[in-house]
Amino acid sequence: MNRLRVLRRFGIVMFFAFLFGLAGSSLPGVASAQDTTPPYVVSTNPADGATGVDVKIRSVSVVFSEPMSASCSYSSSDFWGIGGPSWSPDGKTLTIPNYSPDPIPTGATVKITLGTGISFTDVAGNLLSCPGFARGSYEFSFMAGTNVDAIPQVISTVPANGATGVSRDLASVVLDFSEPMDDCCINMTSNFPSFAVSWSKDHKRLSLTRKNLDVGLSAGVTYAFNLNPGVGAYIRDTQGNFLPATSFSFTIVEEYNYNLTKVPADPAKGFEWPYYLSVPKQLSNPTILLVEPNNTGTWSDDQSVHDAAALNLVKQRSDFAIGLGVPLLVPTFPRPINPPAPEPGGIYTHALDRYSLLSDAVVNGGSIKRIDLQLIAMIQDAQNRLKAMGHLLDSKIFIMGFSASGAFTSRFTLLHPEIVRAAAPGSPGGWPLAPVASWQGKRLGYAVGIAGITGLVGESLDLASFRKVPHYIYVGDLDRNDALDTRGLPEEERNAICALLDCRPEPYISDRWPIAQEIYDSVQASAQFVIYPGVAHTITSEMFEDVKNFFASHKPLNVKPASGGMLPAIYLLLDQ
Repeated sequence: MNRLRVLRRFGIVMFFAFLFGLAGSSLPGVASAQDTTPPYVVSTNPADGATGVDVKIRSVSVVFSEPMSASCSYSSSDFWGIGGPSWSPDGKTLTIPNYSPDPIPTGATVKITLGTGISFTDVAGNLLSCPGFARGSYEFSFMAGTNVDAIPQVISTVPANGATGVSRDLASVVLDFSEPMDDCCINMTSNFPSFAVSWSKDHKRLSLTRKNLDVGLSAGVTYAFNLNPGVGAYIRDTQGNFLPATSFSFTIVEEYNYNLTKVPADPAKGFEWPYYLSVPKQLSNPTILLVEPNNTGTWSDDQSVHDAAALNLVKQRSDFAIGLGVPLLVPTFPRPINPPAPEPGGIYTHALDRYSLLSDAVVNGGSIKRIDLQLIAMIQDAQNRLKAMGHLLDSKIFIMGFSASGAFTSRFTLLHPEIVRAAAPGSPGGWPLAPVASWQGKRLGYAVGIAGITGLVGESLDLASFRKVPHYIYVGDLDRNDALDTRGLPEEERNAICALLDCRPEPYISDRWPIAQEIYDSVQASAQFVIYPGVAHTITSEMFEDVKNFFASHKPLNVKPASGGMLPAIYLLLDQ
């Protein structure tokens, strides 16, 4: 929002003084200062109280009975962009332009008030006098448009709102509007894959066509669209009327090319929360388990919220797993409000933060103690299940995640590198966990670096194994969703970290990537740092494809029994 619009919206009066010569001087060819006849408003255009005014009106004018002083002030209500007015040569007509780029919504009333700061006077100094108004002031208003029924609406969608059983091959989503729409602006949020936008000739139909038709939509997933959800470049019709906030959704048919199982919690095996296991109907041979930690995106003490988010995630990622020919595991770890953490931000289990490593709290009947170890127990259980199905399986895992789950991926891999074959953390909380205890003389405590990690997990890290784990660490160059976590660290250490990594609000996270790359290189880690131009905090189809190719390049090729003779529950990759 530009500054003019901010000032208008909050009702701050704008003053415009246009001075000609010395104070009290006259405009050329006007009456002398000895005239005592008070001026008044002869007319306005639009007239006071007018309706049906063009929603794209660019200026209003006021005609006075006498030549007026160029020193004046005025204010306006919303939908009118205040700017510098101008006077006619005879000083009797004031023109006030509209500097707002947006049309006025149909049915909106615009009010112009003269004399809000500097009173209106004629060149002789006589105050403006209009019946019903304080001397030196005047006010008039008008209404834009007349037909409130013309406000645009979404009259239908394809697929229809609430539809189920929609084909995974759906190429386009179509929206039909009641009015011709302006193609200037698309203000929409959706979990629908990347799409191109096109309008019909009459601008009443909008088509959203998927860019990548080689991959089907995720089976069983509900795709939701929210139009005009908040401030921004609003969707509007060609007359400037804004579309009311509108939502619709549809669900893809559950024609799975994979078998989905919800494995219940099993404390005896070491995990106190369920996990989802997706097994494509066709797996590579040998194959490897892919893990993506769950990331609800918010706190909740209602475990069903986290379970539903994990279920939706495993459905969305199953096509990715099918493309790799690997099974997929997604845990259902909670992210509780209670108990609270000692500092704002909560116990950020989904990012494997400092407090989640320290907590042994019980929430909703399950413990969150060392969920990293609980995930290892889930992995071992899933591998045993896959072996029982007859699959040849690598003993290690692929692990990936984005945002909070990207942070979990980065931190888990450094804590347990011995079980990770390759890791792909995306935008990992604003910073990938540094495999050093200090940098440039600055101590880096967890979850920035690994200083003091032994006190958190009870053992030192296996940096030799970590060096062997290939990393694909990526971020968009417009990503500003920063979650650099210095909580629990001494103030002096926090300040030093902020001096190194820039803790100002909403930094460009990619600016930290060269520093992270240098740190990883310093320990001979196998890490590729990638920055995607023009991308904010999201995973694009290009990112997905690159991550898939990264994992494909590290898939196991040969396996051998863990010990001679019979094939055991887990198979080991031959060194290559």
